[in-house]
Amino acid sequence: MLEPGDRIPNAQIYLGPNEALTMLDLVDDGPKLLVFYLFDWSST
Repeated sequence: MLEPGDRIPNAQIYLGPNEALTMLDLVDDGPKLLVFYLFDWSST
């Protein structure tokens, strides 16, 4: 759990299939609300 003022890890995330981006690149232009869920691009 991150605390206020903690730096985010520079993890790689995917905005869509084959759309890789790092967390730091994503928030470069300001704060974001991130919602994580599984199996978005799968047939299950």
